[in-house]
Amino acid sequence: MIENKIGWSSAENADNSRSGLNHAGIENFKDNPLYHVPRELTQDALDAKDPQKDGPVLLEFKKFTLKKEENFLDLEGFSGIVGAIRDTWAKDPKTYKHYEKMYHSIDHEEELAILGVRDFNTIGLSDVTSDDEGTWNSLVKSSGHSDKPAGSNGSRGLGKHAPFLASKYNMVLYGTLNKQGETGFQGVAKLATYKKEGKKYRENIYFGIKEGYKPITNLSSLPDEFKREKVGTDKFIFGFNFDEKWKDNFVKVIVENFLLAFHEEKLIVNVDGREISKETLPGIIDEICRDEPSGQHIIKEFYTALTKGKDYTLDININGVVEKQPVLLYLAKGDEFSNTISMNRSSGMKIFNKDNFRKPPVRFAGFLTIKGPDLNEKLSETETATHKGWHVNINENSEDEELQKNKEIKKIIEKIDKWISKNVHELAPKIKKESIDLIGVEQILPKKSDKSEPLAEISDEALKEKIKSIKIVPLSFSQREILKTKKKKRNKNPNPNPTPPNPNPKPPKERKGDVSTVRSIYDEINGFYKVVITPKVAGSVKLQIQAKGENGRFVDISLKNVKLRKGNQLMSVSLTDNLIGPLELVKEDRCELQVTLNELAPYSLEVKTV
Repeated sequence: MIENKIGWSSAENADNSRSGLNHAGIENFKDNPLYHVPRELTQDALDAKDPQKDGPVLLEFKKFTLKKEENFLDLEGFSGIVGAIRDTWAKDPKTYKHYEKMYHSIDHEEELAILGVRDFNTIGLSDVTSDDEGTWNSLVKSSGHSDKPAGSNGSRGLGKHAPFLASKYNMVLYGTLNKQGETGFQGVAKLATYKKEGKKYRENIYFGIKEGYKPITNLSSLPDEFKREKVGTDKFIFGFNFDEKWKDNFVKVIVENFLLAFHEEKLIVNVDGREISKETLPGIIDEICRDEPSGQHIIKEFYTALTKGKDYTLDININGVVEKQPVLLYLAKGDEFSNTISMNRSSGMKIFNKDNFRKPPVRFAGFLTIKGPDLNEKLSETETATHKGWHVNINENSEDEELQKNKEIKKIIEKIDKWISKNVHELAPKIKKESIDLIGVEQILPKKSDKSEPLAEISDEALKEKIKSIKIVPLSFSQREILKTKKKKRNKNPNPNPTPPNPNPKPPKERKGDVSTVRSIYDEINGFYKVVITPKVAGSVKLQIQAKGENGRFVDISLKNVKLRKGNQLMSVSLTDNLIGPLELVKEDRCELQVTLNELAPYSLEVKTV
């Protein structure tokens, strides 16, 4: 029997704000949940390592089910809130349909799938009972904020939203036992604003002590699956909705993104009974390759570079930092390699793949690690929420200190890129100077051992003579030796049977425009891009916009709306299947578009005609 003071509740919506299906934090990871969920969960565990304990961080993923009648989560109360959300959004068909489906799912499911994610050799979440400070509050109740130190794998406070994508109820339960002996347990569901019994409520729904939305601190009444006996943190994804291939996908993502952490014995992960560690890593990589149609996977390339590649070191100087910050690179050659380098933090997590190399001399694979702690911290500040690259924003209007810092980071990144490129091009095989035999020359030139007398003696006076002038004598060639090109004579006789003109000529083809230069500027305050294009060919054109990452790859992005600037006015532009236009372009006439994306993270945009 659940006590009256424990259940589901949410804060009153005093400012009358509205929040629907698209939660701002969750949207950052919607492009590929099967990739982001295991990556963010593993990153969190690695960041929570207890420095006073020897050995690696231990992380466990385990799926289990809970019968509905045994559930302790007041699902009846949760169902009532979901029903209220559905009714509140009755005039929005998409939102209404989503919560109608969720409402019936809760009522009809007999067993509830849960993915438990538990870490060990970690410090747990601090200040469980505090309303303001500590890592418990940062994880459970804040958004866009983190108490992790700068340079941690996740210090933006956004990765915590990723696990909600793996729940059909957008629900995650948190539990902890910290080093101070505090325990805590609380559930969070990120849904939508709603009305109930004449009052308006916020979109974040909490399970725990209703008054003050506080965690349960006495865990004795919880089922055994949700209790902890060792220090660390638990995350339970309630209503786990990934398909039966989730284990293979988790293993692949975790191995690729934390290869260095496994190799350096900083991490051991158990995915539903399948252990990943330094010892099991080679076998698991071979299994991943066997599952690929080609029999190859880029993970194998990175592992080969890390364990067998030639090593290079670059020392970086940072203003105000005494110690040099080393960068370590491993390169390996192989005909089957894809000319890609895995770029990693010293903590053991991959940031992105770098593969935009111009005409490398040989096929290669690489593995780079930012070893210097201060350099790690500076570069981590340039990463996006999903940690997909280094992006430095040089805003001339920012404060001088911030501007100088960003310029320094940009120069450091450029220095690293040039150093990588230099080492890659030095992989070219060296040309060996070998001796060759010239047939017949041995009859003319004396052997080294030949001690015969010279044909004539050269006096010392003759050796002192200087050449005063050189006369060049032209040679004449016979007519046979001069090459001449004859011009082909044109036939002056007209065609006696010319082809008559076509009585039904084809209409002239529509002139298709083309673009020569593109410039995009992100307006962070207003949340849109200003895209300026200069046509090199006039005509009608459709445009496609893609995001270009630091690794050089193009990624499809979702466009929300596009407007064309005409003088001081903005005109809406047709947007169909993520294609802009058609637009009528005039050669060399500057065209300015205002583009708004569904994604929140800033990108480097690439525009092409289709």
